[in-house]
Amino acid sequence: MAAPLRNPSHPWGVVTTTLPGPNRQRRPTRYEYRVRYRNPDLHRPSCLMIWDVLGGRDNYQIAAERTIDNRIAWHCTCPDAIFRGSRHPTHFCKHVHGLFTLLNIDSGPSAAAPHTTASPQHPQAGKVPSPPADAPPAIA
Repeated sequence: MAAPLRNPSHPWGVVTTTLPGPNRQRRPTRYEYRVRYRNPDLHRPSCLMIWDVLGGRDNYQIAAERTIDNRIAWHCTCPDAIFRGSRHPTHFCKHVHGLFTLLNIDSGPSAAAPHTTASPQHPQAGKVPSPPADAPPAIA
């Protein structure tokens, strides 16, 4: 189970963006990303960060995992990521695309693990940005 952040109201812990909505009209809908967990050791193969995604039809979680070969695997619990991602390893759901946009992961060669969903829109999908200096402390 992920440990909560010590200061969940910290401005770096919650970010908001607009993504296409869950219905057929795909009207712009507000989605909120909340940092649920940040590993204190970002260089060891393990789960690095977990975000709760709120908005749309249901709530989901996104996880960034460092693999043994030092790449980042991205996972989302939404049905799109589960079903399309299992058939097309280069597919990212809109929730992960939205997180990549918020984190400015959008240029350079891909460092994503082969089983992750890297895409031409987000070729740096395997990179995890360093947290800002005012980020909340990591939970051990």
